Amino acid sequence: MFNEEEIDRRYLLRRYNNLKVLLVADLHLGFEAEWSRKGLDTREPNWSIEVINRLKKDIEETQPDHLIILGDIEHSFAHFKGSKANQNGIWVSNKWLREKAFSYFIEQIVKINGIKTSLIRGNQDTSVVKSLSQQVEIYPQKEASLFNQLGIFHGHRKPSETVLFSSEIMLGHVHPAIELIDELKIHHKFPVFARLTVPREEVFQIFDHQFESEEIGLIEQVSITILPAYNFYLNGFTLNQPHEKKTFPVLWNLIQHPKLRIQLTNGIDLGTLEDLTS
Repeated sequence: MFNEEEIDRRYLLRRYNNLKVLLVADLHLGFEAEWSRKGLDTREPNWSIEVINRLKKDIEETQPDHLIILGDIEHSFAHFKGSKANQNGIWVSNKWLREKAFSYFIEQIVKINGIKTSLIRGNQDTSVVKSLSQQVEIYPQKEASLFNQLGIFHGHRKPSETVLFSSEIMLGHVHPAIELIDELKIHHKFPVFARLTVPREEVFQIFDHQFESEEIGLIEQVSITILPAYNFYLNGFTLNQPHEKKTFPVLWNLIQHPKLRIQLTNGIDLGTLEDLTS
């Protein structure tokens, strides 16, 4: 099992057209605000700052040309609307937490020389466009097809055919995890990368897209990767436990696929989902 000395890499590093691209998902900056409603002392966004510092360290180690965030850079604040009228209460203090976290993100990440930062909007990115739009490229369609081969989307909305015709597809949203049981019958939960490589025709079927029989490229192999949540404080969705389809309706056929390949963030390959559920 993991210990503090082991590698925990929650990013993907790819090279496209001579550009080194770093991909991460689900930072959920400002998540302390939700925890404060449960009685925790969150007068400063210290945990969000730790997440940002870790990302800065990964950037320094990998030296990418382009950073792409696959959605949910912020944690949703929709549940604070009811207390907005209390100008000295919870809503105001947590709005301040978020703004301080994003100010730190801009200073420590966006302003790094020589790196372009881009964002696919996720389901929790409700205010990020206004605060980041001048410094970060935000894809307007909440998805993108890049470098003539990479399709990206967050995962809460059905991807278009443009994304599905990419040779490699990446997304977040799920916070994928696996539960393992040791020899003492103790349950351990770990974040994972979940990957599937299938013919493009099956990719269309997984996302419930219709296609014409004469469309070309349907037998080509396509790689789909679900990234773990980069925010290491957040819990994950346990892939090898029973769930209801309503949890992730758009991705249900993907996250339940028996050939989904599971890899721990230290690089250990655990085999397929059917291996871990049988």
